[in-house]
Amino acid sequence: MKKTTIFILTFAILGIFFSQSVLAIGQMIKPIIIKDVLRGSEITDILILFNSEDNEAVYALKCEGEIADWASFYKIDDTKLENPVDEVLIPAKSYFKTTVKFTIPKDAPNGEYIGEVAVMTAQPKNKEIEKVAVSIFERIGREVSITVTDQEIVQFKTTIIPLEYSVGKNQPLEIKIIHTNQGNVSVKPDIQLKITKSGKTVSNVVFPYPEDENPVRPRERKTMPLIEWQTAGLEKGAYQAEVIVLLGNKTIKEAKFNFSVGTRNPWGIFGILNKSGKLINAHLFNIMIVAMAIMSIITIYIKTSFFKNQLTRINALRKQ
Repeated sequence: MKKTTIFILTFAILGIFFSQSVLAIGQMIKPIIIKDVLRGSEITDILILFNSEDNEAVYALKCEGEIADWASFYKIDDTKLENPVDEVLIPAKSYFKTTVKFTIPKDAPNGEYIGEVAVMTAQPKNKEIEKVAVSIFERIGREVSITVTDQEIVQFKTTIIPLEYSVGKNQPLEIKIIHTNQGNVSVKPDIQLKITKSGKTVSNVVFPYPEDENPVRPRERKTMPLIEWQTAGLEKGAYQAEVIVLLGNKTIKEAKFNFSVGTRNPWGIFGILNKSGKLINAHLFNIMIVAMAIMSIITIYIKTSFFKNQLTRINALRKQ
């Protein structure tokens, strides 16, 4: 009975210690669920870690379970995933992001694979519990489920964002392209840019996917280098751009927007893309702005006249 009591007390003390120490390290614990992955492919995800300590600390990264040998970790600024790490230094009281890449073996049979990515103290912490030194590793895991298939799924979307709708003289038209791969096949989309003025084609050029850029991996959201189209030598005025996203010879998306060269944008001070990628004409918006300004002026005039009339009446009453 005495031994049982001592064991229970010891376990309770250790439980209190664990409940306090585990707060020193944290990570997002929502499971990573990856479905319909082709064998031999690479999938990435982001780990968000937290160090609640008052000092910076080094934490180890590890993958366990059926996918223990599939994972490698990289600093968030290593966009090309060239330098794997197994430890990260997290500043005090700070969040920290790191990239985990899962490389699916080429001989992996179809099916679901379960594992866990874990963050833990790189070195055990020595704590004294009733004058007894205890070495404890702090550890928090995040469940991972990967389903391997042999069926190819090509599915991605592209966001097209012109940086300016009014381009200065001899300045390039710059377009930001963001690809989001929702399928299980890495893709390298090309961009076709067609420029017209008054219905006549001014330029029609294809920008191939950059050779020095990694493909857009499954589940990856990738911001591409800016598309730049030179306007040097063009006459001032209004133009229309048609952006076509190509995968092989297949058109994935088309979007149009208006812009001006060397003059104030004749379509208004705001350029807004609707869901189809077309610029919403801003004439109506400008009319609303002017109307509001006129209403404000009228309101101020009425209020000013009202106060003047009231002041005149007060002065007249005083004279009486």
